[in-house]
Amino acid sequence: MRSSLKVLLAATVLASTSAAHAADYPTRPVRLVVPHGAGGTADVVSRIFADYLGRELGQSVIVENKPGASTMLGAELVANAPPDGYTLLMASVTTLAINPSLYKNISYDPQRDFKPVSMVASLPFYLIASPQLKIKSVQELIALARAKPGQLNYYSPGEGTSPHLVGALFASMVGLDVVHVPYKTTAAAEVDLNAGRVHYGFTGSAMPAIKSGRATGIAVTGAQRTRVFPDIPTLAEQGVAIDAAVWNGVVVPAGTPQPIVDRLAAALGKIARMPEVIEKVGSYSGVSVGNTPAEFSELIKTESAIWAKVIRETGAKGE
Repeated sequence: MRSSLKVLLAATVLASTSAAHAADYPTRPVRLVVPHGAGGTADVVSRIFADYLGRELGQSVIVENKPGASTMLGAELVANAPPDGYTLLMASVTTLAINPSLYKNISYDPQRDFKPVSMVASLPFYLIASPQLKIKSVQELIALARAKPGQLNYYSPGEGTSPHLVGALFASMVGLDVVHVPYKTTAAAEVDLNAGRVHYGFTGSAMPAIKSGRATGIAVTGAQRTRVFPDIPTLAEQGVAIDAAVWNGVVVPAGTPQPIVDRLAAALGKIARMPEVIEKVGSYSGVSVGNTPAEFSELIKTESAIWAKVIRETGAKGE
């Protein structure tokens, strides 16, 4: 009986302490780790939310880019950080739903090492091509690739990333013999795309390249065209039914007190509904999304099953 009372008392004290810490949180700047390079859409969206989150929390939220290893470098850093709410990860579909099925020796476990906080944005993939190809449709791309088997290539920001898998799925569905070329960042790939050293790719960061003429917009995933590029038809309109999206959301190290998780989720949800944030994210063809930790957790499970199936069907492998 005494042992049981001691355990109950300890649990009560721990819960009270966590609640007290959460009530004071945050008392210093918060770090938001972005496992992508600077300048891409994931980075831009992260900085939009970091700015407004800082205002909501009353402390600076500092963005730290940690690209590499298909987002695993940044994810591992946050998985091993103190679970105190001062180190957040802007995770992506690659981080939470793709890597676990793609890599045998992954350095973190999305279910064990993180607590979901809130999804923040969802963006379609654009299929873009090098201006050097002088093509304007999916069917023209398919015809060119079939006429030159093994000679065309597509880029991605790394092995196992969602753009890589969508590219592999596209090639598998339409029967293309093409070469995958991984890059460390989308920005570096788009330089080579403009020069014709790589030929096409799927990306959620298409807006600057298309608007500047450095890439040709061929198609967009999803059920409808985007308001940013209403003249670019969907893949489905062009005979290839792929409905996939790039999404990003905030997670924290496992063990982070639930009151802190709930406060962050409430703040991010409020930010996602702000008209100016909707407009800013929308200018990159994205949709701002704020959901609960439970809803985000369910999304991760659903997307993990979807991408595991894509990996099996395409035979994609991480390196």
